[in-house]
This record gives sequence, structure tokens and C-alpha cells, in this order.
Amino acid sequence: MKTLNITLILLLFISLSCKAQSPIINIEDDEGDEIVNAYYKDTNNLLDPFVGTWVLDDGVQYLKIVFEKKEMVDAGNYYEDLLIGEFQYKENGVELVNTLNKLTESLEYEYHHSIHGNYIKTHYSPFDEYTSDNFRISLIMGEPTGRASSLDVRTTIVDGQPAIQIFKRGGIKVLEPGETQSSQPIIPDGFYFLKQE
Repeated sequence: MKTLNITLILLLFISLSCKAQSPIINIEDDEGDEIVNAYYKDTNNLLDPFVGTWVLDDGVQYLKIVFEKKEMVDAGNYYEDLLIGEFQYKENGVELVNTLNKLTESLEYEYHHSIHGNYIKTHYSPFDEYTSDNFRISLIMGEPTGRASSLDVRTTIVDGQPAIQIFKRGGIKVLEPGETQSSQPIIPDGFYFLKQE
């Protein structure tokens, strides 16, 4: 009887240790159908060049974006590496929005940051008039008004200094029953160059 118990315990241990490992998938290979418990990892560190503080200050518009990379973020049924960010925007010296403090707050989900995403794009670029290099990251940007925009972001060099160029478009808002469409997005759609601070 003692031998049978030891054998059963050994079989149980072996079966638990042979359980399939969760796959690690390069985010570049993500085809849209998420695999349960998979980890979509930035194995080639493609998100890293975007990390940092980026500023546009042309005397009229001031836009500051701070990006951070978060690893193995729980996305519900899978995990992924994610670029998150917050921003500050002024026009003619008047601050219209500032979410930068959310970078130091403890948020329940990384997706509650104003900017987040990791979708790598290499075709149909909005930056065609600027470059033939189509590599960019596609992100979602939410403004405090509830409007959400799409951000395409690429790295570049401006005046010999590292920079990013963003293309912001969308500014849609999901309306609650009885709610009417409010004003335009705080940050106008368009192209912006931001230098590394």
C-alpha cells in the first residue's frame, strides 16, 4: 500500500511538471488571434526606442509625451509587452490638458493610461511624404473628454537630435444614451514632430 501511494504521488508530480508551457510569441508575429495564456513579448526590443520624454514647442503649441515600456502586462486571456504614455498639451501658453501625473499613480490596469498599445505596422504609412521607411507603432490615445484617437508613431532625427513623429487622427467619442457630440478633440488631428528631452 505504501508503494502504491508513493507511485501515485510520483505520477501526479510528473503529470503536473509536464503541463504545457505558455508560449512566448514575438509581438511582430501577432496575427490578431490571441492564444490563451500566451506572452506576446517584444523580443527584438522594438518598443525601446520610443521610451522617453518627447516635446514639441513651436511657440504656439506645446505637446509633451512621456512613453514607458511595461513588460508582461495582463491583458485578460494573454500577456503582452506594452508601450504606455501620458501627455501635456498647451496652446499659446494655456494648458488645456495634463495627464502626466498618471505615470506616478498606481492604476488598476496599464490600459487605463491615456496612451497605450504595441501594434507594429510596416505598410500603408501616413508618413509616406516624409520617408520611405514604413515602420511605426500604432497606439490608442484617450483624452479626458472621452475622445479616443489613433496615433501612429515613428522614430526619426530632427536637427541632428532624436525625435518622434506622430500622426494623430480620429477623436471619436462613444456617446452615452441622450448625450450629444461635444467639442472637437483637445489636440487637433495631424502630424507632429517631438524632440527628445
